[in-house]
Amino acid sequence: MSTLLFEACEKSDSNQVEFLIDAKYNINQLDKQGRSALHYCCNSTITDCAYLLLKDDLIKNTILNLQDNEGCSALHLACMNGNEIMVKFLCEQGADVKLLDNKSRSVIHWITVCGYVHLFNILIKYKAPIHIPDIHGAFPIHYASQLGGNISVNKDFKIDSGKGLAILQKIIDYRVDIDCVDEQQRTPFMWAASAGTIDQLRLLYKYGANQLHVDKNSLTALHCAANHGHVSCIHMLVEHCKCPIEDYLGEDINGCTALFYTIMYNHSNACKLLLDLKSNPNHKDKRGRTPSHYAICNGNLDCLKYLIKSNANIWIKNKRGDYPIHEVINILSLKKVHNQTIEYSKIFAVIRYIFLIYPKKINIQNDEHRTPLHLAASLGDIDTCQILIECGARINSFMRNSSGDYLTPYDLARNCHQNVCAQYLLYKHGGQCGNLLANIFVRRIQKYYHQYKLQKDALITKQKNSDYKIKNDSLKKPINYSLNLSTNLKPNLSKQTKTHLDNKNLPNCPRSHSLSLQSSVTNTSKSNENHVQERRRNFAKSKTTKTSINQSDDSKLDSSNKIIIHTSHSTTTYTKLCDRRKIIVEELHKLKQARTHNNYIVINRSLYKILIENAYNPQNRSIDEIEKYLETLVTSYDTELEVMRKRTSSLPPKQNRRTSIMF
Repeated sequence: MSTLLFEACEKSDSNQVEFLIDAKYNINQLDKQGRSALHYCCNSTITDCAYLLLKDDLIKNTILNLQDNEGCSALHLACMNGNEIMVKFLCEQGADVKLLDNKSRSVIHWITVCGYVHLFNILIKYKAPIHIPDIHGAFPIHYASQLGGNISVNKDFKIDSGKGLAILQKIIDYRVDIDCVDEQQRTPFMWAASAGTIDQLRLLYKYGANQLHVDKNSLTALHCAANHGHVSCIHMLVEHCKCPIEDYLGEDINGCTALFYTIMYNHSNACKLLLDLKSNPNHKDKRGRTPSHYAICNGNLDCLKYLIKSNANIWIKNKRGDYPIHEVINILSLKKVHNQTIEYSKIFAVIRYIFLIYPKKINIQNDEHRTPLHLAASLGDIDTCQILIECGARINSFMRNSSGDYLTPYDLARNCHQNVCAQYLLYKHGGQCGNLLANIFVRRIQKYYHQYKLQKDALITKQKNSDYKIKNDSLKKPINYSLNLSTNLKPNLSKQTKTHLDNKNLPNCPRSHSLSLQSSVTNTSKSNENHVQERRRNFAKSKTTKTSINQSDDSKLDSSNKIIIHTSHSTTTYTKLCDRRKIIVEELHKLKQARTHNNYIVINRSLYKILIENAYNPQNRSIDEIEKYLETLVTSYDTELEVMRKRTSSLPPKQNRRTSIMF
């Protein structure tokens, strides 16, 4: 009995409705949704049932503007259904056109969202408010700006773009504020860019919409279009509306440009378009991350290829000192902890692609001196460790912590209690302890240096023997020449032999002859040594001049590529501690002077020997490391000298001790 009236109104059975009214049926009865019989009449274009219900003034005042549980009156439902006849009837009966539902939406909101342009004139005639915000601060013009795009009220209800454009034109004709903002401070122009409705975008721009407006997160219309990958809208906003791509006007609150959003949401076509429009592929956000960081961390291989093609540098550190490859490993472990879905195949494909192009970067270290394998091992990510090892990562690559210990990925996995990963590195790939390997390498260096020293001594003795042979040959040459004299010199030769025979009996004659021979030998040896040293000096000068001519601009800026081990022939060994300290201090001063003047860094042979004796090869080090190591040596020598000085000063002088014994 309770549903008879509702069914009769829904079927537009006016006879049944009249019979129930005459039978004193309760017309004010409501259903579970809080709707009256008048709500059920709004689906029909026949107004007979509604007329019968509103015939009594008392009942009319009760149910005409009655709102259901969602705040919708009968007029709201008629507008939602696009029932023009029922809308006219209810407005004539005095329905309140200013009523708002529970989300503060007016009847103009509903006919705009549903695309019923034919109801505008009826509602405006009865003074329905056309410019009023809903609970989200959105005005009807906001909803009109996105009609015909990818946003609709119902999935099965798609509004034609022509209708949406006509509704927007209707609202603009009533001279509403075209740059009104919602609760996110977004304008209708930004809503149109988000929905990809390019016709509405053109219409709003034609009527003076501000294309440079930003919301409370500093997002522009270009960010909104890039967020959804609307290529046509991006092209129009940049080329026609002159929206900035870079600079502070093109950044959001985090310093991200529109290019970042196309990569974050995997819109490769929009990414390619922005790069073609000269968007900066190396732009940094406020955390120091570039578009390459976002592409690699999201597993976006297509966008990464476009970035590399546009000369993007994928080896830029963020503010934490991590390269993109380090950041993606951190994100993988973080998603595992939070049980988030991870597309391993996409991310691993990106990692393989990176190290296929840059194979020498596989062991690159971040500011914490960790390689990608160190980082993956410390987080216990076995899958990532396997991919990195397949790409050529060194299983026992070194990093050095603050306490001076050498750590391998196996050490980090063990220290971070990642026992499964540590066993995987140990038994599957032969991971070793860092300090053990470092000691082995030190012994090898010392062994190689000892062999090198022996070979050098052998070369020096061999060279001395060859010089001695040259000296003997130089003594024999004048005798041979004297035997091959020409006939023109015979008178002189006879005179010399005569004088020699005359002086044969003198005792001093052979001695003078031997002296003359010795002087000639010494002169020839000195000349040979001077000649060898001069040749070495010329060779060193020519080497430095050649390298200085052929050096590139990068080598001028980087002083670590300009280390030269000076080829001096000094074999002096400095056994005293004070002498060693003096050498290091002098050479340290020369190194610093050379760095300030951007000259070549020349390391003296004696200093090189001191460094090698300490198992420190300067040829594999940068200038900063060499200077730091020399300063530590100087401080250690200073402490040792101070201890020796205090020890000697504590003893009494020799004279005092003798006098004490005498007395």
